Amino acid sequence: MKMKSVIVVGLAMMAATIFAGEKIAPDLSNLAPEWQLISAKVMEEDGQKYFHIDDIGGNIAKVAYPSTPLNGAKQVKVTLRYRTDVAFSGLHSGAWYLIAFSDEKKVIKYDGVFFKLNEQWTALEKILDVPEGAIKFEAQLRVQLDTPKGKNTGKFFDAKDIVIELVK
Repeated sequence: MKMKSVIVVGLAMMAATIFAGEKIAPDLSNLAPEWQLISAKVMEEDGQKYFHIDDIGGNIAKVAYPSTPLNGAKQVKVTLRYRTDVAFSGLHSGAWYLIAFSDEKKVIKYDGVFFKLNEQWTALEKILDVPEGAIKFEAQLRVQLDTPKGKNTGKFFDAKDIVIELVK
């Protein structure tokens, strides 16, 4: 029973975060079960937790957020601090933050935040416009290097102080 109560509390905390302040700030000490971590883990440095994502061969390494309603937002503001040893990032490549805007049935637009090579913690803020017809979005922090299966480049992406704000 203890495990069930933790899940319910985690879901309730996430719902309260989304609807009360229209901000999504993951609690890295208590992620809800809907979060998906592939070649990613929560680590701690100097008393602060962060996501650490390692390149994996043959797949996309990622932290995937649960699908989130836009609640009429016109923009999505992304802020975080990051560090990475990935040299180039762009749409569907490198270290990047995938934001997929959808209607009820399909993705309308893929957008993203792209990270420059910087091995020191660096603050970043980006505002994305919500496309016409979008009612929800999914977000994924990714390391996407098209590394052959079974290989690992050792490349990484770290992120902390992550907030997604829905702007009306």
